[in-house]
Amino acid sequence: MPYAPSRHPNALSTVATAFAALALAVGPQQVAHAWGATGHSAVGDIAAQLIKGTRAEREVHRILGGVSLHDIAVWPDCVKGIDPAKDFRYTVTGRYPECAPFENKPEEEALMRDYVKRNNEGCGPKPGEESCHKQYHYTNPALERGRYRPGSVGTSDHDIVYALEAARQRLAGGTVPGPFALQTEREALALLVHDLGDVHQPLHVGSVYLDEKGQRRDPDVQGDDPQARTVGGNALAVMSPTGPGGNLHAYWDNAPGKLSPEQLAALPAAARQVPAMAADPAQWSALWASETMVEAETAYAGLQFGERQSSLRGSRWVVTLPADYEARSQAQVRQQLARAGARLAQLLQTIWPDAAKP
Repeated sequence: MPYAPSRHPNALSTVATAFAALALAVGPQQVAHAWGATGHSAVGDIAAQLIKGTRAEREVHRILGGVSLHDIAVWPDCVKGIDPAKDFRYTVTGRYPECAPFENKPEEEALMRDYVKRNNEGCGPKPGEESCHKQYHYTNPALERGRYRPGSVGTSDHDIVYALEAARQRLAGGTVPGPFALQTEREALALLVHDLGDVHQPLHVGSVYLDEKGQRRDPDVQGDDPQARTVGGNALAVMSPTGPGGNLHAYWDNAPGKLSPEQLAALPAAARQVPAMAADPAQWSALWASETMVEAETAYAGLQFGERQSSLRGSRWVVTLPADYEARSQAQVRQQLARAGARLAQLLQTIWPDAAKP
């Protein structure tokens, strides 16, 4: 049965307070670091190991110089610290340790500022939507579609699928389609490395849409009701023993940080077992998104959704996780990080193939 809040007045107060805190936490100015620094850096580390001794490794070094794939993997999240409302200044110095390589350096802040200026409003964000460059990190089609279908509710021409392909084209010497404005190879490589991680995060690709009773609905069939959007789990408050806590999207973003050093160290070996992609590289991002939508269905399996709660910032639901959810999600995280690292390595080697041996 869906979770029903207790009718005890103190319990209702706790739920209301938790929802108020949640609404503030997921506001449009939040700097959310998807997959967390641990996850994104792990993807970069895996790929770095898999491309050792190849032309791809040399090209990455040419573009990044002294910056590693480990560090550049978080750059597209770090640039969220540039605030357009404050003359495009970087306003979160010291808040995120993973961003330290890009802080307190005028030349690095200038690069972040320039990227954000060019990728802030070119997509024509609607009222209430995030800046364009933030929308490059996810897509929210209903899981009922079964696979990524361009044009379905929750997709756009500037979502993660299109962003990955734009970055690939820029690095391959092609023309970057609008609304993306990737002026340098470094920007394109940073976006590529980062979004390879995000497209394998189940709650960054696909979403559930819920009615007022917490029942799933299909926006492409029943109509796109803005109040039914769970925005990749950001509107789902996870029930804990003390009441509704952080949201489900954050639960998954933070999951790689729970991996042990031994589990992280085992990821490159697991990545070497990931089958190579066989299709045209221009199709890979859509194929990855479709695969991750299946993983997202698994991530949502067994969840119990409460009734919709409304606030000035939109709809919220309490979600109760099944007892085995922690172990289940951790296994998925390890699998998805290994896949992401393997595919990043393959894509880089496709962009910069080694010379054929005579």
